[in-house]
Amino acid sequence: MRVRTRAWLLLAACAGGILWAGGPARATDRSGPASPAPGPGPAAAPGVGSAAVSPPHTGPGPARTPRADLAFHGHAVIDGDRMEVRLTPRDHGPAAVPEASVRVRWSAGPAGTVTLSRGCARTGERTVVCGTGALVAGQAGEEIRLGVRLRVPAPEVTLEVETAWNGGVTDPDRTNDRLRVLVLPTGDEYSF
Repeated sequence: MRVRTRAWLLLAACAGGILWAGGPARATDRSGPASPAPGPGPAAAPGVGSAAVSPPHTGPGPARTPRADLAFHGHAVIDGDRMEVRLTPRDHGPAAVPEASVRVRWSAGPAGTVTLSRGCARTGERTVVCGTGALVAGQAGEEIRLGVRLRVPAPEVTLEVETAWNGGVTDPDRTNDRLRVLVLPTGDEYSF
């Protein structure tokens, strides 16, 4: 028997099994009117097959992830070989954020220690991660302060600020929590 013929026979057998197991609700005979399909018994309505019908879902749907727009604003200044960064997290809502963290990187290597606010830790030579604490929707969080003594006076430093962890919320606008700021050693404050 050829492969194509075997495939058609197998398909026909499967289709017959589906019809027998409660496929279409009514089967029609070419010689007469429609007859009810086999059902569970006399209590079944005419034309209802034996297929199980599940009741409509009435429980709560899947939990929705809260949405909150995190943003970071601040100031950076380089005076000689010293760079100061002040950063304020803000939750633009609509949901509150139980806790988040921000990653700050600078392009120039530090010379020795880095002065950190409470809740901050160095995660690399030029990287710090700081916790924001709980953020209330529509309000600013506590200011984060960092002080870095640069290894050599740099003609410029690129400061990168981004959300490291968003507290399990969905942030619809990532443009205000991923920032790159060019800071020149002029003693002037650069706002971002």
